[in-house]
Order: sequence, then C-alpha cells, then structure tokens
Amino acid sequence: MKKVGLVVCLLFFVSACGGTSETVEVAKTVAPTTTLAPSTTVTLSSTVVATTSTVVPTTSTVVLTTSTVVLTTSTVVPTTSTVVPTTTIFEPSIPDISYFSDNKSDQFLVDFEDIIAGHPFVGQRSPKPHNDAQVYFSNSDPRWEQAVKPSDYPAVYAVADGIISMAEGENAYYNVRDKTNYQPPWYHVIYGFNLHFANKNGEKLMFHYSLEPYITLHDKPRDFYKQFLLVEDGQRVKKGDVLAYMYVSPFEERITGPNSAHIAFNLMFENKGPWDVFPPAIFTEEVVNQFHEIYSEPTEGWNSSSYGNDWDRARGLPPVMGWMIGASENPFTNIPLDVLIHDGIKDQELDGSALISPTSLAFNSVDLIQQFEGTESVLTDQFTMNENWRAVVGVVGGPIQISFITTENYGGSREGTLFSMNQGMSFQQNITPTMSPGDYQLRISNPGGWPWAIGIASAESNYSIPGENLPNGFCPPNCPDLPQG
Repeated sequence: MKKVGLVVCLLFFVSACGGTSETVEVAKTVAPTTTLAPSTTVTLSSTVVATTSTVVPTTSTVVLTTSTVVLTTSTVVPTTSTVVPTTTIFEPSIPDISYFSDNKSDQFLVDFEDIIAGHPFVGQRSPKPHNDAQVYFSNSDPRWEQAVKPSDYPAVYAVADGIISMAEGENAYYNVRDKTNYQPPWYHVIYGFNLHFANKNGEKLMFHYSLEPYITLHDKPRDFYKQFLLVEDGQRVKKGDVLAYMYVSPFEERITGPNSAHIAFNLMFENKGPWDVFPPAIFTEEVVNQFHEIYSEPTEGWNSSSYGNDWDRARGLPPVMGWMIGASENPFTNIPLDVLIHDGIKDQELDGSALISPTSLAFNSVDLIQQFEGTESVLTDQFTMNENWRAVVGVVGGPIQISFITTENYGGSREGTLFSMNQGMSFQQNITPTMSPGDYQLRISNPGGWPWAIGIASAESNYSIPGENLPNGFCPPNCPDLPQG
C-alpha cells in the first residue's frame, strides 16, 4: 500500500509538472499585467507632462519678463531718435550762418557764361516783394539746342559744403506748379533740392534750388527730370560739386509768353512757410558784382526772345543779393536794409537807390528828343515839341502818376494823364499814345519816392517793349489737363 500510495503521489507530481505548456498559457494570462505596466508608465509620463506643463508657464513668465525688457529698450529708442537731429544740426561740418558773414563763398550756383539775365532777392520793403533770387537761361543758345545728354546742359553747383535734403519720391523731380487760376490757365513742372549748409537759431538753414524749365512735360515721361539730378537725400557734398544739370528747352516746348527758364534760389528753414526766407547773401563781393553785371544789362538785351517778366525785378537795382529787406529777412542780424551784400551791419552804409535811365527804355537812345529821370515828385520845365511825339515811361514802383500840361491856342492850359500805376506793382514800362506838337510840361506825382524815367521821341521812331514779340511756345491756351495726383 505504501508503494501504491507513493506511485499515486508520483503520478500527481508528474501530472503537475507536465502542465508546463499550460504554464505558458498562464504566462499569456499575465501578459495583460505586462500591458498594464505601460499604462502605469503612461500615467506617470502624463504626470511628468503635467509637471512640464507647469514649468512651461514658469518659462512663459520669464518670457513676459523679457518682453518687459524689450519695452524698456523701446523706450530708449525714441530718446536716441531725439538726439539724432541735435547731432545733425550742430555737427562741426555745418556752421552757424554767422560764419558766412565774414567767410563768403566764391562759388556761385551756376557759371556766369551760362546765364543771360537774373534778379536779386527783392524784400518786403520793396514795391512788390518776391521771395527768391533768380538766374535765367537762353532758349536759343546753340549749346542747349544741340544737347543730347544731361551733362550737355548748364551745370548747377554746391555753393558751400553741406548735406543734400530733397523731397522724397517724385516730388524731387516732378513738382507741378499750378497756374490754372490764370487766364488762360496753364501749369509747369519743376525739379529741385535743398542744401543744408548752415544753422540759424538752432534750426537747419537751407540753400534752396528750384530748377524751372517752364515746360509741362506733356510729351515726356513723368520721371524725365530724374536724369538731371546727381544727388540723393542725405548725401554729403563739397563746395563746387556738380549737383544737377538745368534742362533748357527749345521754344516749341516752352510755355508761351514771357516765361523764362530759370533757377530760383534763396535761404530758407527746413520746415517753415514760403515767406520765412532770406536773401542768399553768402557770396563774395566779386561774385555779387558779376551777378549785377548780368542782371543790370542782360547779355541778350532786354528784348531777348527768352525774356520773362520776372527780369524786370532787377531794373535799376544796385549790386546786391538782397534789396529793400525787412528786419526779419536779414539772415545775420535783425536790421532792415536797403542793400545786403556783407554782414548785415556794415551794409547800412551802402546806398540802395535804384536808378532808371531813359536810354535803357524802349527807344533807341539816338532817337530821344527829351529825357527826364528822378525819384521825387516834380514839375518839369516847359519844353516845345515841333512834331508828333510819344513818350516811354519806366517806373520801379507805385503809386505814381505822370501827367502832361499843354498850352492851348487860346492861351489856356489843359492837363491829362500820360501814365499811372497803383501801389503794390513792380517795374512797368509803357508807350504813351501819340501827342500833338506844342508846348508841354510834365507833372510827376510820386509819394513813394520810387525811381522813374521818361524818354520822348518822334512818333515815327521805332521802339521795342520786352516781351511783345516772343516766339510761340507750346501753351497756353492749349495746355494739357492738369496732372492728377
């Protein structure tokens, strides 16, 4: 029985051990537990992610702190921006305007052989103020008629060391001057720039260049003038550098009438109005005298086919860069002046009288029978005319009235008006109607004390009034529509 029991036990044991294949299945049953392990790990990872997520806001907080620093940096930038203009204005290379009271420039803005006429700055105390000086060019000069590239035209120079300041975009080379309120209406297109050459009272003072060919660009591209500009905004230049070329058109492109191609120039603040300006009195006396020789006697004569009405602003003026200026127009001091050439102080000693000669008016000097000139109100001596006659009258400003007094056959006298001009008008020149032979006196009423001149010649004498026989140009009255935008 013990043996039988032992055998039975052994069978149970073997039976248990023989279930190894089933143990594998048990192992498979455990597999889900193994599957759970990653699940548990995922949960832990999830917890870690959450922790990381917690860290991220912390990092985010740091970013905000960095952002706050950026704002602080941003605050510093405007401060730097504020400093920049100050540095620009007072940099050593840009002097105060007082420097030019004694250190005049010997470089004019153009070559004198390239211009035919001009006028100085005519100030607020003159009969009709104008806010710039001008130089004029001939539309019939063979040099400009045969030009094929910009450098063939008149050069425009830097009058001093400085920094170019110009309008952004097209305004530098496409600036439309609207004259459509005129009858007939017209317009023209200019180009130009400024030269920051000095400072005055802590502000930038510019030498202003306005190049005005007096054409509409109707048959040219909008950027036609761009090729004539050699400088850019912010560019540093030296005295004598060529900055641009002046386009001078043939007559058929020029605006019809007494409208002369020119460059206007003055001194002006960078950001002020059109009357916050000063005469360009920064040139040597030699340069001023050369300028005077041309504007007092235009190289093509007053009857030039390129004549413009603006030429007359120079009639009879002495050598000046500024004439009859007010205190606010003096760039060096606050003293009103008749003449400005030097420092604005010793100029007070200069005679600013304008003088007109009858020989410079419409008649040839050899044809003059009688001539009178002055600056006061007068009654002339009696003179006798044995033939029909006419008078040419020239006056710088008004009001003024010129009358004749003649003796009638019955012994009485008769008085009539030969010429009159109101206040606020600049130089005028007129031919009177034909007058009969007889005894005459002239009465000149001139309360303003402006210069006048009278020349008398035979009614048959030839005469010429500037601007009466100009070549026809392009327009008006047939100008193209005013450009928009």
